[in-house]
Amino acid sequence: MALAWLRRDGPPIVPNRGWAALLTGVTAAAMGFLAVLSLAAGIAAGRLAQTWQAELAEVATVSITAERTALDPLIDRAVEVLRTTPGIALVKVLSAEEHAALLEPWLGEAARIEDLPAPWLIEVELDGAGPDIPALQARLDASAPGARYDDHQAWRGPLADAADALETLAITATGLVVLAAAGMIGLAAQATLAGNAEVVRVVRLIGAEERYILHAFITRIALRGLIGGGIGALAGAGALALLPETGEAASAGLSLAPGPGATLALVAAVPLGTMAVAILASWLAIRAELRRMP
Repeated sequence: MALAWLRRDGPPIVPNRGWAALLTGVTAAAMGFLAVLSLAAGIAAGRLAQTWQAELAEVATVSITAERTALDPLIDRAVEVLRTTPGIALVKVLSAEEHAALLEPWLGEAARIEDLPAPWLIEVELDGAGPDIPALQARLDASAPGARYDDHQAWRGPLADAADALETLAITATGLVVLAAAGMIGLAAQATLAGNAEVVRVVRLIGAEERYILHAFITRIALRGLIGGGIGALAGAGALALLPETGEAASAGLSLAPGPGATLALVAAVPLGTMAVAILASWLAIRAELRRMP
């Protein structure tokens, strides 16, 4: 029914051209473009946080700090403790090459792990809920002094908080875009009505009701909002598709592109949102302007 209402051209008292009509379409396109980008950023932040938290929940590490000459026996005893602990599925001692790869982003390719007082790491893959941490740490303290079990819990809370903050920022940015677009469309609607004030007065004198005039203006403005929002949403989706993305980044979830399904949903929903904003903003602006007119 709403689409049938929009297909009606309405009474011929609203010009199809002019700077106000152009402003409405351009504003709706800008709103659609920015809304797609900001919402995609929020979706990406939530997806990234879920991916990282899931990965951190499945693994843990044991770090062993000791003199290099005493390190190997401690590693062997720690591995034995870990392999006999319920809740641990896999134990892997990182090699010197793997340690060097972890330090390479900070120390460069020439870093020699054997010359650094860095702890040696054992990677642990958890089974189900994982081990009883206090009991495991007590066994490590007894068998391999200097070994510390880390389930990455300290990273999970800040990561979730950061993702929530990014999502809130994306929603806030979208809200500001909507408010700015509503203001611009409202001003354009008022300007269109003011530019056709004489025609409006004539149709009111011959008995036209306020609803008739509102329908005439809002129909045209809603269509401009729908078309402009659609163009902007498609441009936003295209911009997301053009973002550089490597295979490693994609596998880690480091991408602003929300995926084909979410992108299609945004491209479909954002134009409807711009149309709704155009309808509400123009209705409020034109109704207020009509009441000020003699």
